[in-house]
Amino acid sequence: MSKKQFPIRIPRFAAGIRSQEPRGGANRCWWAMRWRQVMERMGLGARLGRGRNYAVSGQVVSLKLEGPLVTASVVGTRPEPYSVNITFRTPEGNARDEIIGALRAEPMIVARLLADDLPIEAETLFREHGLDLFPGGKLGEGRYDMTTKCSCPDYANPCKHSSAVLLLLGEEIARRPATLLELRGITMEELYD
Repeated sequence: MSKKQFPIRIPRFAAGIRSQEPRGGANRCWWAMRWRQVMERMGLGARLGRGRNYAVSGQVVSLKLEGPLVTASVVGTRPEPYSVNITFRTPEGNARDEIIGALRAEPMIVARLLADDLPIEAETLFREHGLDLFPGGKLGEGRYDMTTKCSCPDYANPCKHSSAVLLLLGEEIARRPATLLELRGITMEELYD
């Protein structure tokens, strides 16, 4: 019995956003390491490696963050870029106001976020209100509190295109950890108004 051979598919050239840290910036700060751990726990397998290759080679040609919605275009093997949408769960009901109130009551946390530092107390505060700061969700159940959609024909979700976007998003979070709050629908302006 012979193995089925698949043709080698090489993505089209793209001069898009290039990953600056092929290893995910894992040694730079604790929140970058946590983001990388979340990615590894998602069970992406080879899609994470292919997503890393896409991120490093600049296949992501646009990336836009609008609160809990991340939209991107990723060049693959087809002529048209694939559309990637990632939506993060936001606090429901009074939890959002409670989280904002708790953060405002801790001016040192807000000051450190403004200085692009993430105190671990911010993660604890989110957990106390029933939400993970990172897209952890229910790790034991295999669910995450974000959804990914891609226009590619891959049946796997998240696919390599979504993985590339998540890796680039992780680099933005490493540089500016307040992005984690924005993905949860909380802006920095709300914390010091």
